[in-house]
Amino acid sequence: MDLSPFFQQEPWVLESASADHPVSPSSTEMPPAGPRQAEARALLAEGAQLEQAGRSTEAELLWSRALNLAPADLLVRRVINQLRPSLNRHPLPSLLSRPPGGSRFALLLPGQLRCLEHSREFIERLCRRADLFICTEERYREAAAGLRCRRHREVRIIEDHPEEAADDAALPVASMKQWHKLGLCLAMVREQERRSGRAYTHLVKLRSDYLHVSPEHFFGDLVGHPGDGLACASDKVFAGRRDLMMLFGGFQRAIAGFFDSREHTYWPINVDTILASDDSSKWYGMNWPERLVGRPERVAELRQVLQLGGRELAAALSGFQAQPGESFLRLFQGHPRFASEVCFARFLNLCAVPTHGNRALQGFLRSDRS
Repeated sequence: MDLSPFFQQEPWVLESASADHPVSPSSTEMPPAGPRQAEARALLAEGAQLEQAGRSTEAELLWSRALNLAPADLLVRRVINQLRPSLNRHPLPSLLSRPPGGSRFALLLPGQLRCLEHSREFIERLCRRADLFICTEERYREAAAGLRCRRHREVRIIEDHPEEAADDAALPVASMKQWHKLGLCLAMVREQERRSGRAYTHLVKLRSDYLHVSPEHFFGDLVGHPGDGLACASDKVFAGRRDLMMLFGGFQRAIAGFFDSREHTYWPINVDTILASDDSSKWYGMNWPERLVGRPERVAELRQVLQLGGRELAAALSGFQAQPGESFLRLFQGHPRFASEVCFARFLNLCAVPTHGNRALQGFLRSDRS
């Protein structure tokens, strides 16, 4: 088994917590950060050979040693996620990690609570210092009720509210349902703020099937994020100041009119916001007119086109009018009716909100989440 493609992923794949993408012959391997990481990679490869020879127990021992050597190495963790995800125990925030003075956190957990057996301790550790708002389905009622929270915890089961349940059931694409439930979480936050007379300073959207690789200083890392932007790993997990996060109540309501079945529609593009961001949100999945940007093959090349194009290209993209049969470049393809990750990036671009990766959110979706 050749493990080299795991270490040849482009930066955007890692920053947006995407699944591995095919690599080209010209792709280069990202070097290990140090000798422990290099040794961990060697153990991964040796274990893969043992696995192919039918010696699974010995392979697992080597993979466990690799994790012990480099527990915070994103690439090592991603390889284990494909080889033996059950070995990937969720790292925990430090018991000393707490929101910096003056900050007050709310955690939002919308949607299905898959893999909660793997992330329960992580979420409960965060709930020592932050309030928790869950909106989920009947089949996860017991799991949600079992989450321990030392502070305020609120659970909404969608089936308990007939109108909300009908709205949820009518949504045609599965990813729309998570945005609907996020909107309900935000409404729960507002109501709790009204009751308590205290506003939160930061909101964090989580997933129970997401593994955070380096959450030791979770709250401090998020408070230290650039004040004018959002911390994210695409739309999987994201966090920011309350005012920015509350914008997503509007996103959910905009899906029907602005995002549903609009994947081939050109949206005006704010280049300044993209150049102020990294690749943690999938701006490169938006429709880019080929007659303005050409056909760059990689995200880094498209970014370079935008940088070199300067104000002239930025103005052209802002005011572009597509012609019938217009050809567009898209370096990421999502769902043909509602590409949730791309719509997330479009919405933020429209609102002029830059995005950056953050150590607290670095990670990936578990491969055993189904």
